[in-house]
Amino acid sequence: MFGSLIHELWRVFLFNFKSPLFLATNAVADAMWFLVVILAVAWYGGSIVETARLLFWGSLALMMFSTQTWGAAMFSNYVRSGIMDYVAVTPERLHVFLISTSVAMAAAAAPGITVQYAVYYLVFGEIPLPAQPMYFAVSLAVFIFASACITSLSILFFIKLRNPVVAANVIQWGIPLSGGMIPPTAMSPEVARWFLYSPFHYVVAPLVYSATGIWLLDPILMLLVGVLITATFYMSSIYAARSALSKYRRVGKWGAEL
Repeated sequence: MFGSLIHELWRVFLFNFKSPLFLATNAVADAMWFLVVILAVAWYGGSIVETARLLFWGSLALMMFSTQTWGAAMFSNYVRSGIMDYVAVTPERLHVFLISTSVAMAAAAAPGITVQYAVYYLVFGEIPLPAQPMYFAVSLAVFIFASACITSLSILFFIKLRNPVVAANVIQWGIPLSGGMIPPTAMSPEVARWFLYSPFHYVVAPLVYSATGIWLLDPILMLLVGVLITATFYMSSIYAARSALSKYRRVGKWGAEL
């Protein structure tokens, strides 16, 4: 998988840096909503610093996951153009290709994340740093791999659709929000406890918790559960990829071209 990951990262790098104008436009657009939220809080007299600190890290998770989701939605075009047919006959295992591509897609969010850091610095005069770096590093690794597995499953779902835009929007917002992109620790206990029943909470929220230093549950327990859930997503990705490839070899179609 490592070789596939390096290859896909290089493809993402070439795609994002081939057009400086395209790169700049997307980076600014990705960070604009964060500035809008800050201005809205200021308008209504809320605590700007506290709100920005809580939302900043969740917005980074959203930015990476959003990039992956819309990258997954593009695979419907790959099916119609025949690119996926070439993937099916390569010796590379399909789930390895999909997960490696999904991990690489997260790297495409780097320009937008850089701009968001710049916006935060310009507004508050400081660079936000995670409160618990060790937990943050582990949480980031779990989040990226889990989101890559979710994205690979999304790809196999999107290629069955002629137009995956609506489904992509639901997944793009539904998973991060149900996973604690907006920290449950900032909500009332009655609302926060419902997040404990979401499997996405254990792969999204630790990124925010470790950055802010405030956890809803014991950090070690949350990270262990997150690893187990990520392993489940990984096994699901393998099964779904094998099933999709088997069906393609049987009927000669992925779905979106029907």
